[in-house]
Amino acid sequence: MTSMPSETQNIVIQVVNTLKGFSLAQEVCETTTHVLAGKPLRTLNVLLGIARGCWVLSYEWVLWSLELGHWISEEPFELSNYFPAAPLCRLERYLSAGQYQGTLFADQPVMFITPASNPPRTKLWELVLLCGGQITRIPRQAGIFIGPSQGRRRATVKYLSETWILDSITQHQVCASENYLLLQ
Repeated sequence: MTSMPSETQNIVIQVVNTLKGFSLAQEVCETTTHVLAGKPLRTLNVLLGIARGCWVLSYEWVLWSLELGHWISEEPFELSNYFPAAPLCRLERYLSAGQYQGTLFADQPVMFITPASNPPRTKLWELVLLCGGQITRIPRQAGIFIGPSQGRRRATVKYLSETWILDSITQHQVCASENYLLLQ
């Protein structure tokens, strides 16, 4: 659950307990199948849901399911207008054999995510890895730096805002890096 007040979360919990068939997780993980959004805001949970090929649904799906007494089809409640990548990644996950692995960043150079990045470095790592990217902890091995960085810059490295990762996942395509350059 993301972007929803605690009263709404309590309703979701009650409906899940009533209708059965699902369990709730503290955060989006490898067993997550659905991410419920109270508002269609791009949160880390929404992005992790997209990257993992989950359903990204409006809260209304829960209410209509309760009204009808069973879990109903998700498709009419998918937030694909706000997150066009969601149904694409979900379909890729469905069609994949075994553990789903996105390929969005597979053709990108090795990335170094700076400790001062926002969202937090660990979450950006997770997103990049879920989308097939490569991460290094050694700055000189990177072809792309993500987040604010100090010191001399190498001419062969792209220095990009964290938003490049977030926008690319949201749109399910690698965004033009020149729109995300960090100037020193």
